[in-house]
Amino acid sequence: MRGYMKSFHLFCILGIFSISGCSPEPLLVDNNPVPLYEGVPTVLVDAYITRVFIDLIGREPLMIELENERAALRAGALSMGSRQELVTRLMGGDPEYLPLYDRKLTDDMAGRFLNGFSQEAMEAQIETNLAMATQDSLQGNIIAYLYWTDEALRMERTMMASAEYRANTINWREVSRRYCDNIFYDEINMNSFNFVNATFDDLFGRYPTEAEFEQAYAAVEFNAPSILFGTAISNASEYLQALVGNGEFDESAVRWWAERLLVRSITDAEMVSWKQTVGANVDIRALQALLITSDEYADF
Repeated sequence: MRGYMKSFHLFCILGIFSISGCSPEPLLVDNNPVPLYEGVPTVLVDAYITRVFIDLIGREPLMIELENERAALRAGALSMGSRQELVTRLMGGDPEYLPLYDRKLTDDMAGRFLNGFSQEAMEAQIETNLAMATQDSLQGNIIAYLYWTDEALRMERTMMASAEYRANTINWREVSRRYCDNIFYDEINMNSFNFVNATFDDLFGRYPTEAEFEQAYAAVEFNAPSILFGTAISNASEYLQALVGNGEFDESAVRWWAERLLVRSITDAEMVSWKQTVGANVDIRALQALLITSDEYADF
């Protein structure tokens, strides 16, 4: 028993010594907190910068850009604020990146809605439509002239949607509507049956119910008065407005962008939170900034 007590006392002494005597106390300096990310290796910082560049402007950083951004992030202790500064620059805060961000957003939307038709393809289509309009005008075919002129305008509005959105001229609902309202989308989803199913799938991530399809098809195909989501519609234009104005559109937009950036499914709780982030106009830029500056995305 006495031997056991001696061992116990020795164990306690050693334990106390190891806690108080062998472990150095942290050095704390007033107004200079220890950075939370000071141990993050350079390879992870560079990987983060590269990923941000690719996701926001569609290319890897140049060596000088990588070095400058790495230095800026290190100077900011890899904080959320320093990451936000990087995101802001690439989203157009730096004029050099402004057209690149617009182009990347256009490419992302074209990939989602238009089978990847490039901006050059859109420009070529506009030129073709205007040439057709000019030819019909010279021949005195006013109806055809108006048709091809309208097709050119629809395509131009689609192509300019990303830049106008970034400039706060239009909101994300209008951006998405335009990508369903152009000659490329019409050709990909020919006839009203395919158009209705495609717009539901592209904007909501699901196909319409039988009742929804009947109302939508009647409006799109026959310009017949219908009710969709409690909204009166009587043509394709009003139909698209009803889709992008519905709350289900908000959830689908958040889900598509969040899962694309995080490369995983999102939870119901995240959906609730991030719908508040994007707000009533579904500000996708706010969601991009929130997710790209997160530790999960950065992998720090």
